[in-house]
This record gives sequence, C-alpha cells and structure tokens, in this order.
Amino acid sequence: MQKEDKSKDNKDSKNSKEQIREEHLDKLKHTKNKTFITAMRHALDGVIRAFKTERNLRIDYIIGLFVLIGSLFFDFTKTEFACLCLTIGFVIFAEMINSTVEYIVDLITDKYDDRAKAAKDIAAGGVLIASIVSVIVAYFLFSDKLYMATTAVLNSILASKLYILFIVVFGIVLLAVILKGIFGKGDNYSNVYPSARVALAFGLTAFVYLVTKDIFVSSISFILSVMIAQIRIENTKIRPIYMILSALLGILVVLIMYQIMLMRPEISEFFHNILNVFKK
Repeated sequence: MQKEDKSKDNKDSKNSKEQIREEHLDKLKHTKNKTFITAMRHALDGVIRAFKTERNLRIDYIIGLFVLIGSLFFDFTKTEFACLCLTIGFVIFAEMINSTVEYIVDLITDKYDDRAKAAKDIAAGGVLIASIVSVIVAYFLFSDKLYMATTAVLNSILASKLYILFIVVFGIVLLAVILKGIFGKGDNYSNVYPSARVALAFGLTAFVYLVTKDIFVSSISFILSVMIAQIRIENTKIRPIYMILSALLGILVVLIMYQIMLMRPEISEFFHNILNVFKK
C-alpha cells in the first residue's frame, strides 16, 4: 500500500510539474507579438519599465531632453540635428542593453561568477563608450555656436543692472546660509549669526546708492534697513553687534560686486580668452 501511495504521489507531482510547464508555455505564447500593434505596446511597456526602474536611464532621458530643448536655440542644419538625435538615441539604447544584460545575468544565476561579472562589465563598457562618443559629438556640434552666442550674451549680461541685482541678492543669501551652517549649533539655525534679512536689507541699500547716487532714496532705504534690524533684535533678543556685522556683510558683498563690474572689460576679455582656448 505504501509503495502504491508513493507511486501515486510521484505521478501527481509529475503531472503538476507538467501542468505548470504547460501554463508557462501558454503564457509565453500569449506574450508573443501577433500583430504590429501588440509589438508596439510591448516595446512601449519596456521603455516605460526601463525608465521607472533604472536611475541611470532616467538621467539619460533628462539630459537628452535638455539637449534637445537647447538645440532649438541654435541654428542647426538637418544633418547636425540628425547627428544629435542619433547620438541621444545611441546612449539610451546602450543603457537599455546594459540593463537587459543585468536582468538576464541575475535571472540565470544568483551566485558570483566571473563570466557573469564579465558580461555585466562589458555591457557597462558599451555604455561608457556611447557616453564618450556623445560628448565628442556634442563638442563638435555646440562649440562654435556656443562661442558666438556666449560672446554676445556675456556682453549684454555684464551691462545689465538687473543681472547685478540678482547676483547681489543671491550672493548675500547664499553667503548668510553658509555662515549659518558653519557657526550654527543645534536645530534653530534661523537665530544664528549672520541675519540674512538684515544683510540683504543693508546690501540693497548700498546697491541703491551706487546705482542711483540719490541721497534721498538711499536714506529712505537705510531707515527701512535699520527698522528691519531693530525688529530682528526685539524678536530674537540677539546682541546688536551681530546685526551690525550682518549689515557690514551685506554692504561688503555689494561693494565687491560693484568693484568686479568696474573691471567688466577685463573680465569680458578673460572669458573670451578661455573660450578661444576651448575653441582651438
């Protein structure tokens, strides 16, 4: 009886294995591309899956998108634009092949094997070569056009007071945040020296005076800055010396920026020399 039961169990296990195998084969048949629309749907699923699961591929897509958008601002010929699109597609294709090789190797074995490592390394090497080629192509496509565009844009930017204002505001805030991070302790960084609001207020006061040379307007701006510093002292109970240092920090940033702008011709010539080096 026991032998009969064992033979029945063996037959049942064999039947169940065969049934599972037939089910897998049936699923595999359904995944085959019977029509062109089905093939396109499966291909699109693969592209979306790769984008969602592969971080490097997402980076490639984003870089490629920015490059394509940037190419709209340059006068590319049809041949140049075709080379650009082929290069972007080549990098994405290489990254997808690399991901495919990694999936297949992980599916075949879950143990360390020199051949598996070699397969992954070779696929990654293909991505590296594609990336190097893309950089070379981008250099030849963009170098001359960037040089001509940068020369015109640089002169207009350096002559713009609005540009200087943005740089002053960004520079003061960024410097205040860096100093807060250096000197701050604990979690309450807002009360740490220097005060970004006070530095920005006095920096803008100095900027207004340097641009307008108007004592009346500058005086009003100075009074408002003092009021901001006073409110800051009352709210945080901080020592006035720290507010004075914050004000000096903002004024110092503006004076440095103003001195740099006085050297505008030299700076412009400096950037042009650098661009000429890369152009050669």
